[in-house]
Amino acid sequence: MASLYWIEDAFAGILPTLWMTVGLGAPWALALLPAQRWHSRAMVAAVALALGPAWMTAWMFILGLVGAQLNLRLFTLEWILAGSVAIAAGGGLIAGRKRHRFAAKSARRMPLAVDEKLMIAMIAAAVILRWIHTAFWTFTAYDALWVYGFQGRLYFLEGFIPNSIDYYPPFVQLQYAYVQVFIGEINDHAARMVIPMMHIGSILAAYLLGEGLMNRRVGLFTAALWSLHPLVGQWAFRGDLEIPLAFSFTLAAAFFLRAWLGKSRQDARLAGIMLGIALFTKPTAGAFVWGVLLLFALELLRTRLRAKQWIPRFMVVFWTGLASIPLGSVWYLRNLLLGHEAITLPSEFWLSQARRSGDYLNWIALAVMVGFLVCSSRGRISAKRFVLGLGGTALLLAGVLASNPSLFPDRFDPPGSYISPLEAICIALGLCLIGLSLRSALNWRANPAAQTLGIILWPSLLALPYFATWLYSYSYHYRLGFAIVPLLILPTAIALSKGLSLKQIRGWLPIQRSGYYGVLLLLGLPGIAAVAVNVSWSSVWLLQESLDSPVKKYQAFNPSLIEMVFGLRDYMAESDQPPVVLAPGEERLPFFFPQMRIIDRLAQRLDEYEALEATHFIYGAKARAAYEQAGIDPKQTQLVSALGRQDLFTKAKDHYDGTFSYELYQSSDMSARRRPPARNHFPTLHDAAQIDFGDALRLRAEGLHPPHIFKDTPITLQSAWQTLQPLDSDYRFVFQLFNRDANQVEHQWDLQPAPHRHGYYSTALWEVGETVKELAVVRIPETSAIPRGSNYVMRLGVYDPLRDDYLPATVDGRPVGDFLTFGGSLQVGRH
Repeated sequence: MASLYWIEDAFAGILPTLWMTVGLGAPWALALLPAQRWHSRAMVAAVALALGPAWMTAWMFILGLVGAQLNLRLFTLEWILAGSVAIAAGGGLIAGRKRHRFAAKSARRMPLAVDEKLMIAMIAAAVILRWIHTAFWTFTAYDALWVYGFQGRLYFLEGFIPNSIDYYPPFVQLQYAYVQVFIGEINDHAARMVIPMMHIGSILAAYLLGEGLMNRRVGLFTAALWSLHPLVGQWAFRGDLEIPLAFSFTLAAAFFLRAWLGKSRQDARLAGIMLGIALFTKPTAGAFVWGVLLLFALELLRTRLRAKQWIPRFMVVFWTGLASIPLGSVWYLRNLLLGHEAITLPSEFWLSQARRSGDYLNWIALAVMVGFLVCSSRGRISAKRFVLGLGGTALLLAGVLASNPSLFPDRFDPPGSYISPLEAICIALGLCLIGLSLRSALNWRANPAAQTLGIILWPSLLALPYFATWLYSYSYHYRLGFAIVPLLILPTAIALSKGLSLKQIRGWLPIQRSGYYGVLLLLGLPGIAAVAVNVSWSSVWLLQESLDSPVKKYQAFNPSLIEMVFGLRDYMAESDQPPVVLAPGEERLPFFFPQMRIIDRLAQRLDEYEALEATHFIYGAKARAAYEQAGIDPKQTQLVSALGRQDLFTKAKDHYDGTFSYELYQSSDMSARRRPPARNHFPTLHDAAQIDFGDALRLRAEGLHPPHIFKDTPITLQSAWQTLQPLDSDYRFVFQLFNRDANQVEHQWDLQPAPHRHGYYSTALWEVGETVKELAVVRIPETSAIPRGSNYVMRLGVYDPLRDDYLPATVDGRPVGDFLTFGGSLQVGRH
């Protein structure tokens, strides 16, 4: 079994997590919830899991903001505990005053059915396994390394939120920082103990959504469908924003829909608080606002602007918005005050990666079809309208499934996966036909089917703006739509609760009930096990014996990147000066060195690199992608082309894992390239001579070794060049073994300056006056049929491909032809 060090590390994070969620969250959950709802343990727990981190991060945000302005380390255990204890005490006082309203005896609850107990057991098993998995792993996911885990470490080390930080709000990051401040060290396993709490909160929120709109059974089906989905299982432990956002977004929706249907200001205020938490988690939560406005616009149309009818729901919207402002706006206001963008939107590149596939309309299509079937099953739809609805359903399915990549693999990549105009027409026409078929049911207010359809319709409309935004802009990954999945699975949960009602199940034979429970268990097992396997389900990651240290866990997902980390650590162990790293496109490196100067810039010239005072350059897959996204060919840049210059760069580390390739280069004094060359290691053959090739290049120093040439023996040509004028041609250097007796070239080598894995230092990129040192090693192949003798010379020429000719060579102004001859005769033979 793998080393169990991670258990001790994880346990260190449990106490601060419990203080934040229970000690701080529970008093405020009781303070804000009506006393008659204290009996709902699920509601109290969900609100406590939301409010505890909200209060803690809000207090830390104030400390971090003040600390940054005063350059004071305010993220200390004393400051954090003092504030959180005072906040908890305030919540306890408010809750204490409401205690007299709390009835000790709760309403009699219906006992849980067998399948309900089975769903709860499967959810519990999934949560326990995910909790263990979360404790076992370090941060490995890309975004967790790039933003959330990195910023948690940075805030801990700095003691405040640096003014340079913008982009995502710090709700999750501050929780990671809080745990590490509490235990006094950077520790992934401890910091990650907040992740299961947010995941449990999302499950409770899904339950409250279904339970509040329908009943407990619908709530359990909603919670099970959400928590036991395999994709949710594979992302529940990674530590990015999608599960936390689903928690606060779903809880906001649950309270808002309660308020919307019951016109309750108290629920509206709770919805606003949860919306504020969602906005403090990720800007995309703003789509909830558009969903609220959409519902209100439809309400105005429904009531035909009769004030007495729409004002109550306007007040629900008003109190929701007002309550969301305090926490929901502070990060964006802070960014504006510091000169940042209020919201930093993803680059255009990511928009081009969005799939916009009809495959992603499955949940909406399912919700519409469930509504149609529920209404038609009540006998309130005529045969004609039923056939019309079936036709609409067929068109809807045809439009949705046409771009499904599983059915049509050629539709996998954008823009092939985009919904075509014909498919969009099928979807729209299908929705219209279904709407027409349900017209009579929608107009009959006393129809229970219509009431159920309304319960399905309102959550779907609330989710629609978020879904539309995600489909158009962010559908390059399914997890970015997690926030609205509980809303979209609600119709399925309602259909399951009606199709598998307790009355029907009791009427089954024992063998039928046993089969049903077995099927339910089989359907839940993939979701339970998903957390322990990789994405392709080809390997079990959990508790692998080989993963017995944090470093090996980082290597399991980021092997090439970790090699770069090792190289920088080796440098830091040997040097008194901290490294300055130019790492274009590499966003994860700061996680390992939060306070190091790591520059993500698309530098193209050596002057830019020198001005940054960089000591290292990381070039690899991420850098290439960053250059290409900006429309730059990295191989045509002076910086990347010069990586083979051994006088400027030394390759310290490299790693190629098949997907990612990384190379770490350590640079020397970049200003040396503007100084004349020092004496060669080899004897200079044209000492003190001025050697020019045309009016373009000057050979400042050269040397050849050895003087006697043997087959299969290395021949080293050392040279130092300077440009006399800006060059527009990629010159090729031609090195020849010339037989004077036969007046012919016996062997020729075409040399590229400073060649390396990614190209060479093209002369078109050389700067005027720059000294370019070159060391070329060639050999005469053993199989070459070169006559033995002594009347051989080595010659060097510069070929201009634009003129299809050699540049004329001169020595001290005297023409010597197209080639420079090295010294006297050489001998060719064998050892």
